[in-house]
Amino acid sequence: MFDLREKNNEIKRVQEWIEVLRAKAESMTKCYANDRVQSSSGDSLADIMCMIVTLEEKLNGMVDDYANDKARAKKIIFSLNNEDWQDIVYMRDIEFKNFREIARQQESSIEAVKQKYRRATKYMKKHLT
Repeated sequence: MFDLREKNNEIKRVQEWIEVLRAKAESMTKCYANDRVQSSSGDSLADIMCMIVTLEEKLNGMVDDYANDKARAKKIIFSLNNEDWQDIVYMRDIEFKNFREIARQQESSIEAVKQKYRRATKYMKKHLT
């Protein structure tokens, strides 16, 4: 129901890209220190550093949005009157567990967990959002 998983994945992608750029910048500074020619990709060290700063600013905003969305999702989840629904939706949408993991933890069948999840999300869409 909540798009936290996709937002979390996007944050990870941006973090990984920043790490790639940092590694590239680090290798370029080693090349400069050894009086070698800069990277063949055509990016200057200054360009890479600007990209890193821009991505870090973007990442900070993404993390803030994610934290706000996660807090909102938790509030909605915990407003459910059914504790089974709360647990299942929390594990699925906040902890990103798959139905098999949830079923194992709930000591229930996967189909029963899926059914409760569907009912809970349908109820939340209709009554709580």
